[in-house]
Parts: sequence; structure tokens; C-alpha cells
Amino acid sequence: MKQAIRALTIATLILWTFIIAFAATAIYSVINLSKGIDFGEVQFFPSSKGVVLSLPFSINNTGYYDIAELNVTTRMTTHNGTLLALSETLVPLIASGSSIEKVHNISIDLNDIISMGYDELFFNDSSFGFDAFVSLNFAYAIPVQMSINMSIPWGAPLSNLSIGEISVDPLYNSTHSKVVIPVSFENHSFFDIVGTMKLEIYNDIDELVTSGQTNINVSSNSGYNEPVEMYLSLGDLSKLTESGKIRLVFESPMFTAEQWITYG
Repeated sequence: MKQAIRALTIATLILWTFIIAFAATAIYSVINLSKGIDFGEVQFFPSSKGVVLSLPFSINNTGYYDIAELNVTTRMTTHNGTLLALSETLVPLIASGSSIEKVHNISIDLNDIISMGYDELFFNDSSFGFDAFVSLNFAYAIPVQMSINMSIPWGAPLSNLSIGEISVDPLYNSTHSKVVIPVSFENHSFFDIVGTMKLEIYNDIDELVTSGQTNINVSSNSGYNEPVEMYLSLGDLSKLTESGKIRLVFESPMFTAEQWITYG
């Protein structure tokens, strides 16, 4: 009986020694893990349908145990909290003594922004909310979670959109008059705007008077200030009233946006 008790006591001591050693090395590894996780600078890149937000990150596992089931989940929201994009990156295993370098991408379809009713993001600078959640399983036994919250500035591609004074040449030729409207805006976005800009003039009774279209190619962080020429027959010149509205439609492979501006 005494031998059985002694064997049980020794086994218990060995078990507690193992538990204490595991706890100590696990705590050490978790503390070092916090130093081994690094997030790079968030960057925007153009894509075929809109923009891609890229978040590089690296993890150096200098601890004693493997890291399993690493999950990086991010949320991109408007300034008032509306969800724009949700993305997830999974890493099954980071072995002890090894490191990884990954890039977590979030794709934002610019036309989805319009369909959600946030057209103002094309014409006014703003900011996005960015939340990153990281979870992992340490030593296949200890769950670890952390989060990062930040604000990311957004530059509008059609910032400060405006029109100048409308000029009319009533006798441009024997059959038509010419209408010229200066248009200006600033491309505050990180991508170039390549596409077309269409103008439609409506008079004070919302009647379409004339329209015109021009190609645009505006580099990132540069301005646009060009006249747009339109023509109408001499018999329709009286339809152009002193006040009315102008509809501007911008079309590019990345997005289609429109804005109304009153004149007069």
C-alpha cells in the first residue's frame, strides 16, 4: 500500500512539474509572440473593379510551441460605420522557430459604394474605419486574440467638382450655336482617372437642351480644368434658359458616378 501511495506521489509531482514547465514556457512564448508580430503600412492599389487595400504582416515564432489556425479578419467601414468590405486570411501552421510574411488584401468594388448610396465618397474626401482581428491557437491548447483599430484617409477622385461660367456663341455656323462649359476638379485618389465625362444641360423646366462628351485622363493627385463644348441647332437656342441644371456623368473601367450642379 505504501509503495502504491509513493508511486502516486511521484507521478503527481512529475505531472505538476510538467504542468508548471509547460505554463512557464507557454507564457514566455506568448510574451515573445507579441514582439514577433508586425504589421506594415496599409496601402491602396487599383484593381479592375475598384481598389484593393493591402496590409502586409509578418510573424516570427521564437517560442517553444507551434502556432496553429492563424486567422486575420478585417472590416472596412464608412465614417458612420456601414460595412464596405470583409476579408479573411488563414495560415494553418507556423512551426516553432520559423517565421512567415503574408499580405492580407481587402477588395472594394467602387460601384458597390454607389449602389449603397455613398456617392459622396467620389466627390468629397473622407476616411474609412479599419478593424483587424487576429486569432490563433498556441501550442494547440492556448487561444490568443488581439485586435487593431485605425482610421484610413480616403481621397475623392472628383474632389471640388465645379463648373465655370457658361459661354454661348449663338452663330457658331449657319446651322448651330456652340455652348462651352469649363469643368474643374481635383483627383485626390491614389489612382488615375481614365474614361469619359458627359455633360447634359437642362433648362428651368427640366428639359434637356443639349449634351456633350469628352475623354479625360487625370493622374493621381493632380487637377483637371478644361472646357467642354456642346452644340445645338439655331432653332433650339431659345431652350437654353438663364438658370437650370447640369448633369455630369463620369465613366471609367473602375466606376460610374454622376453629379448634378445648378447654374444661373
